[in-house]
Amino acid sequence: MRINTSTQVSSLEKILGFSLATFSMFILGYTATRVYLSVPQSQTSIEQTTVIPHQAALWSELGR
Repeated sequence: MRINTSTQVSSLEKILGFSLATFSMFILGYTATRVYLSVPQSQTSIEQTTVIPHQAALWSELGR
């Protein structure tokens, strides 16, 4: 007969500990990602692109 003492860890306890650690890391990563995505980005970081008008708009000044 074998008696488990406090220094011996069963395989079930190892599996439960690993599962708890994995779940905790998932929750931490998910929360950090949601917090990062919920912070509004500053408007200065967005680059403005130049919009080229249609060809008809470019030649409309000639007809006047």
